[in-house]
Amino acid sequence: MSMKSFGYYKNNIDSILENCYGNKKLFKENFHVVMGALKLSKPFREFFTVYNEVEQRKFNSKEELTEYINESITYLRPKIKSIKSVCNILEIVFSKRKNLINENKNEVYNNLDYLIYKKGVRNITKRLDIKKNLIESVINKKSNKLSGTKLTPRVLAYSLSENYNKEFANLSKEDKKVLSEVLHIKPQKVNEQFQTEKKDILTKINLLVKDSGEENLKAKLTETKNVVLKMNSDKISLLRLKQLGKDLN
Repeated sequence: MSMKSFGYYKNNIDSILENCYGNKKLFKENFHVVMGALKLSKPFREFFTVYNEVEQRKFNSKEELTEYINESITYLRPKIKSIKSVCNILEIVFSKRKNLINENKNEVYNNLDYLIYKKGVRNITKRLDIKKNLIESVINKKSNKLSGTKLTPRVLAYSLSENYNKEFANLSKEDKKVLSEVLHIKPQKVNEQFQTEKKDILTKINLLVKDSGEENLKAKLTETKNVVLKMNSDKISLLRLKQLGKDLN
């Protein structure tokens, strides 16, 4: 599966969150799916942060914005290949949510894509033009969307990467190890490990239900079991199962 530029994935994430915002249950479900994807890759979160910052942050001057863009291009270019595994997962996520995705183009994302992904002497003139247009459009945009008090999907999306950077900096060594192991599993091995983990979890839940005398606990365990039964075989679900297994021990 060929990987598209990051703006495609970012735009689809924004679109999904915006279009399901009116449905609390659906929004919560998709919000957690997005967070799960961010959880799998630090480079992906870094791309996410940069695209958010350029689009949403209010820069004090053209010089500050220019420096930020230049540093971001230099920093992100070597990391393009490292986000491929998460992008492949998101393609599956998107295929199941086509009704929530708009084809609207985001010029900020498109311009960043060109500056980060396009290299070589032949593209220098166009890169300079695109960078100039990007800087002008960002500096001259109207009041920052984040300055208001209304909570919107855009505001939530803006906070995702920053929150995760803080959260995962505080992960234990054990949790970081599990995260790394899941991320590096070969695609052809994911289903095998998922099914094994799923079977173990269901066995644990059944034993707990059998041994428990508390009706409230039984109800929660049964609800958890139903969630596990509906999980898809992918890395995000495998990570969730591993975390659940740790909680059940």
